[in-house]
Amino acid sequence: MIALCSAFKKGLIALKIKEKIDYSELDANCGHSEKMLPAINDMLEKNGLKLNDNDTFAVVVGPGSFTGLRISLGLIKGLCCGFKSFNVIKITSFELMAYTYIKKFKPDSDFYCVINALSGNIFVAKFDKNGKQLTEEGIENIEFLNTNNVFVGLEEEKLTKIQIELNSADLLEVAMIKNSEENYVNIKNLQPLYLRKSQAEDDVEKKEKNLKKI
Repeated sequence: MIALCSAFKKGLIALKIKEKIDYSELDANCGHSEKMLPAINDMLEKNGLKLNDNDTFAVVVGPGSFTGLRISLGLIKGLCCGFKSFNVIKITSFELMAYTYIKKFKPDSDFYCVINALSGNIFVAKFDKNGKQLTEEGIENIEFLNTNNVFVGLEEEKLTKIQIELNSADLLEVAMIKNSEENYVNIKNLQPLYLRKSQAEDDVEKKEKNLKKI
């Protein structure tokens, strides 16, 4: 198992192959496109492993950074095409957040996981205290945070009172749970979970609307 997350500023990598376990967390300045593949290679070499020793990839599909998501998903798709047929597991950012929050805080009520969607919006998903997802992933105006609910956000974004920091160990644990359930996806169907258009797409639409007004 090799698990990856490049959805946010800090990249996460976790490895569990032939009973060897290792973790890597890339610095918070992004640059995942240059750093992630060399980091995986370094982890394999350090543990005396080769990529073909691995049989499963897990990846966080979002929501999160548009560019970041494409990096890890593209990397896995490339490796699956270039080496052998791997099992593939997808994890949403919310699933990882909920797991981390429950593990650390042991809540006694339902809660929302929240990610900054920019432009005054947030990505949200609701979970119960045991980690069961109660709503589909969606987008809300940031004013939704003023409602009487429990909100869990990322430490790097500082949107909520309750803040968590994602880590490679929790990423691996979530991936292993899904692996035990054989919760695999076809590599052809592996897509990023965007929920909204990119900022560039929004800008193009606004320009087109303004041109129509002229």
